[in-house]
Amino acid sequence: MVQEPYFFLSYARKDDRDEFVKRFYDDLALELRRIGADPSAQPPFRDVERLGLGADWARVLGGAVGHCRAFVALYSPSYLSSEYCGKEWTAFRERLDKYRQETEIDVPALVPVLWAPMEGELPDGIARYQYNEAGMGQDYATHGLMHILRTDPTGPVYRTVVEKVAARVRMAADRFRLPLTPGLDLSEVRGLFPVAEQQRPAEPGTGHVQVFLAAGVADPLPEGRQRPEYYGRSPREWTPYHPPKYPTVAHRAQKVIVEEGYTSNIEVVDAGLSGRLDETMVNNQTSILLVDPWAVRSEAYRDVLAEYDGQYRPATGVLVPCHDADEESVGEGIWQDLSQVLWRNWRRRNDPHDPLFRVRVDADEFDDRLAVMLTVAQNRLMEMESVTPFRLPVGPPPPPLHGLTIPGPAPSAPQEPPRDFGGHDPDDPYDSEEPGGPPAPRY
Repeated sequence: MVQEPYFFLSYARKDDRDEFVKRFYDDLALELRRIGADPSAQPPFRDVERLGLGADWARVLGGAVGHCRAFVALYSPSYLSSEYCGKEWTAFRERLDKYRQETEIDVPALVPVLWAPMEGELPDGIARYQYNEAGMGQDYATHGLMHILRTDPTGPVYRTVVEKVAARVRMAADRFRLPLTPGLDLSEVRGLFPVAEQQRPAEPGTGHVQVFLAAGVADPLPEGRQRPEYYGRSPREWTPYHPPKYPTVAHRAQKVIVEEGYTSNIEVVDAGLSGRLDETMVNNQTSILLVDPWAVRSEAYRDVLAEYDGQYRPATGVLVPCHDADEESVGEGIWQDLSQVLWRNWRRRNDPHDPLFRVRVDADEFDDRLAVMLTVAQNRLMEMESVTPFRLPVGPPPPPLHGLTIPGPAPSAPQEPPRDFGGHDPDDPYDSEEPGGPPAPRY
């Protein structure tokens, strides 16, 4: 039996940071059942609930958009700036256009909801789909449904909007059968959005994020690890938050990057990391390292990350996920090992003034932490007078990792006497004479 989701919920990831989208989705499904609709045989689709481990999310989303009976779009400035929201919207509208050509009937199956106030007038192709009607109230028309959920989630205005949206969804889903689009891959759809980017030219050479993964695999597990469910056959299948809401942390990162208006690609960290980071700087691109703390116990990762730690990379962020339900990662041992490999960067961990090095990032923090990291890295890249990276002065080698059998890298040059890092190091851009750590960067 071909799955035809009763409705597809299309929304911008940036608009779901307080889980109001989930509340609306649940209330809409409940209201549909209350008025006699039966979506149980063809359940509605919200991406975080229907994407399984290892799924190709562009194809899974495409399959749902290409088969759903109705399409609920949460309009907001973020929505109209999202590449993939534009792809979803465009692909569904093409199904409506095809049905109109075949039957001369306009099916009201694209149901817009004003989620947050829009900036300026909507483009013609979007404005033709009315998101307001009599009875929804001035508060909804002015401030949007998210504001109502924040201020009066049990009040009559919210209840009325949910009822009217449910009625429109049921009418479209039960009365009509739109032509299906089998095999739809959203990555191949040219979407109408992002409107914001169409109104201003992009800066040459910017807007792309290079993501590097340093993570273990299931066979063999990283040294000291006992839980294989966090890993797959390759580092790309790493799922530090288990059970995952997204197929992998790499896919989750890419979705955040898309929502922030950038493009991206993913590589696994290897001995060529330093050269690849040099290339991103030359190409005027930012970069993100997603690091499994257990990866530092692998000789290959340990040496490469230690080399990275000795470089100055102002447009590169490091994010280290850790699930609070992962009892193996809550002890201090693995974090001590990480601190000894990335010992320079460790001194600025979770500094509120320097958000490019974040450790122990929980599942609920991941999207926001990464979004801020992207913004800061991009701003720093644009402010740099030169995109040529430079290396920090040679310092003492990192301390040995307790409990590891892998020797540290042999020094390639005579080492300076150990420095007193309780005081100020004038050669280290991460150090400062200011009390409390380094000065706040400009961004």
